[in-house]
Amino acid sequence: MYITMIIVAGLIGAIGQFIDKHLSDIGSSDKDYFYYMCVTMIPFSLVTTIIEYLTGHFRFQMNVYVVILLVCAMILRYLKQNTTVNCLKYLNTFEDSSYLALGIIIAFIIDVILGIEKMRVLSIISIILTISGVFIISNSKIILKNVNGIICLRVLTTLFLSYVTHYILIYLSNAVFILVLNVLLTIIFSGDYTFEYHKEHKKVFDWCFIQQIFGFSELYLVNFISEKSVTLSSYERPASILFILVISMFLKDSRRRPTVKQTIGVLCVIIGILLIN
Repeated sequence: MYITMIIVAGLIGAIGQFIDKHLSDIGSSDKDYFYYMCVTMIPFSLVTTIIEYLTGHFRFQMNVYVVILLVCAMILRYLKQNTTVNCLKYLNTFEDSSYLALGIIIAFIIDVILGIEKMRVLSIISIILTISGVFIISNSKIILKNVNGIICLRVLTTLFLSYVTHYILIYLSNAVFILVLNVLLTIIFSGDYTFEYHKEHKKVFDWCFIQQIFGFSELYLVNFISEKSVTLSSYERPASILFILVISMFLKDSRRRPTVKQTIGVLCVIIGILLIN
C-alpha cells in the first residue's frame, strides 16, 4: 500500500511543481504565492477534516506542545513558500526538485549524529552520489543570480517542516493540522489584502487553486506516510524527481529540457536517495 501511495504522491507532486513554475512565470510575487496557497488550501482541508470525523480518524488534542509545534510549523511554512517563487525564477523544475533532495542527506547525517542511524559504506556512497549529482546539475546562473542562500533556506525549511509535521501528527489528525495551520496563516496575513486586489490578481488565485488540487493531495499523502515514518515519506522525493525528469524531456521549450549532463546528475541524485534509505 505504501509503495502505491509513494508513487501516486510523487506523480501528483511533480505536476504540482510544474504549476509552481508556471506561477513563477506569470509573475506571482512571493507574498501572493504564499497567501493564496494558504487560502486555497482551506476548502480542501476542511472537506478532508469532515471525512476524517465521519470515518473515525479525527484527532484533536490541544496542549503546550501542540502550540509550540504549530508556531514552528507556521514560521517554517512561511519561509519555505516564500522561497519557492524566487528559486523557480532561476531554476528549472528538475533542478529545484534535485536541490530539495539534499534535505534527505542532511536528515540522515542528523540521525547519525543522534545515534539513530549508523554510517555505512553504502551511506557514504549515497551521500557522494547525491552531492555529485547536485554539482553536475548546478550551473553558473545560480552563482550569478546569488540564490545560494535562498536554495539553502528552501532545503532546510522543507526538512525541518517534515520533522515538525511528524511530531504534531501525534496530537492532531492529518487534515486537522493542515486546516488549522492554513486558517491561522490566512487570518494573520489577510490584513494586507483587499477585495479589489483579489480581483486584479484573479489569475494568480485561480492557478494557486489548481495547484492545490495536486498540492493538497500530495501533502495529505506525504503527511500520512510521515506519521508512520519520516524516512519512509522521504521516498516520495526520488519518485517525484523521476517523474519531473521524464516530463521535462518532452517539454517544447528546449531551455527547460535537461541536457545529457543534467540527466546524469538527476539520476545520481535519485540513486543516492534510494541508497541512503
